[in-house]
Amino acid sequence: MQKKNRLVFAAAAVALMAFAFDAPLDAQGRGRANRDAPRSNLPGRALPQKYEEPAFARGLETGRERGRADASKGERYDPVASREYRDGDPGYSASYGSRDAYKSNYRAGFRQGYEEGYRKR
Repeated sequence: MQKKNRLVFAAAAVALMAFAFDAPLDAQGRGRANRDAPRSNLPGRALPQKYEEPAFARGLETGRERGRADASKGERYDPVASREYRDGDPGYSASYGSRDAYKSNYRAGFRQGYEEGYRKR
């Protein structure tokens, strides 16, 4: 029983330390331009904006390029037809977290960028 209690206590302590000493946004490749501007709804946890996410930013730029290219060729509006959109993980690194979350953010950025590139040509 004592061993079980120590194991539970150790696991709880590790989980608490992981939450309390979470890596700063700079270490995650998500630095903020204005470090003095608070953007947090939880104490000690700054929330990055969408465009600061590496996946979203990469998808946004690629989507703009693809949208401009499709519009200039006179092709129909179809961001999902793009190979880059379907793959969804160019530039992925394990340090960014789960591949599925990266793909989701990349595709969201791609759709927004494609819209901007296609419509603003």
